[in-house]
Amino acid sequence: MDMQATNAYGQYSPKWQFRFSFFDRHGAPSSPAWKAAFKQLPFGEKLKLNINFFALFFGCLYFFCVGMWRKGLTLLGLGIALGVVSAFLPDAIGRGLFIAFNLLTAMTANYAYYLVKVKGDEGFNPFQGMRW
Repeated sequence: MDMQATNAYGQYSPKWQFRFSFFDRHGAPSSPAWKAAFKQLPFGEKLKLNINFFALFFGCLYFFCVGMWRKGLTLLGLGIALGVVSAFLPDAIGRGLFIAFNLLTAMTANYAYYLVKVKGDEGFNPFQGMRW
């Protein structure tokens, strides 16, 4: 991590400084530059950049707690809709859908937080800029 990024994000923990500077240098996870730089990282740094474990286990509550309430509302609405749909599906499929939804939430949390805190994007889309 370079010194300029450390000064720009000094109020955040080293983990968030690393994430923010990576997003600053390489753009959104959907960009080719991000994908190329991501492949060069060691496994631990890939994990730190790509998954937010608090969001994995707490979902939209994590989004509410860190100030991303609009994005959290979207996730809450999607979770409720997923719950209604999964009520009509076999139990194993419903559980699989919720596991996939929680993983998706965990994978979008870091970049969504970057957009809110650094770029000032207060939108409702928690999946903005994500790779598909």
